[in-house]
Amino acid sequence: MDTALGPLILARHHLERGRPDLALEALDGVTSGEVETLEFWRLRADTLLRLRLWAEARDAARSGLDRGPNDVHLLEVLALACSGLGKKKEALTAIEAALGLQPDDPGLHAQKAFLLTRHAQNAIGFASYRRARAAAEHALELDPDFVPAHAARLQVAVAAGERRAPKLATRLLELAPESEQAHLLAGVALTNRGRVSAGVRHYTEAARLDPPDPEAARFLRGSKTLAHPVASVLRLFWRLGPLAVLLTIFVLVVGSLILYLTTGIELPIAILGICFIPFFWYLFFVGNIARGNHSRRP
Repeated sequence: MDTALGPLILARHHLERGRPDLALEALDGVTSGEVETLEFWRLRADTLLRLRLWAEARDAARSGLDRGPNDVHLLEVLALACSGLGKKKEALTAIEAALGLQPDDPGLHAQKAFLLTRHAQNAIGFASYRRARAAAEHALELDPDFVPAHAARLQVAVAAGERRAPKLATRLLELAPESEQAHLLAGVALTNRGRVSAGVRHYTEAARLDPPDPEAARFLRGSKTLAHPVASVLRLFWRLGPLAVLLTIFVLVVGSLILYLTTGIELPIAILGICFIPFFWYLFFVGNIARGNHSRRP
């Protein structure tokens, strides 16, 4: 594109092409007068957010808000940047301020659901998704066909382990069949319910739609490992679910100990030790796949 069009137009063009790195370079060429415009700070905040430079994006959003305190878009960027920094309270304060200005915007309610899902755990590790679910459902009430609202609702379902997550994934894919994020979320939802092969297909499609995305590649690698014939015991654990697996292990431990103490036979203890190998692999996959795709924006 012709550089004579100006750095702001260039930056917007690069962002639309999915090249925030080039957009940031273009913004370095703005004039002193353009630096004082709200458009510059919007573009800079968006660019830094795309690059996951959370602190810089937060500072850019704040600089823009100094010039336009009621700019809803900058408040939304500020919320996401603070979330990226792990600042839950500041993130929710910013998104609530945006909702105060536009209470009927389904996109803002979807972002609120995303933030509440991402920061669901409290100080002692307990996670509650009630508020996140309510925010996503309110977004759907405002616009039943709004794709980000369906994505936010599916994120809540995946994080909370809802049985209806695959059904929600089907609806999201009906609305956005070419969305990389929709396929990624669908893959997580299906894999969490033990449908590993179906999950792999969606991870593969997500990787095809957005090849540079590292998360799609990571989920695909993990699920392919889980789908390997050697991991059949692991898939059995997966289908049973964490609670059933833990109860099974508990019964095996108690039974083996009783048998050893009453008979002195060591074989059950050895067998139990071997059984723990796939169990620990199961815990590894739960930590890396089953917790879902919590970090992505709807």
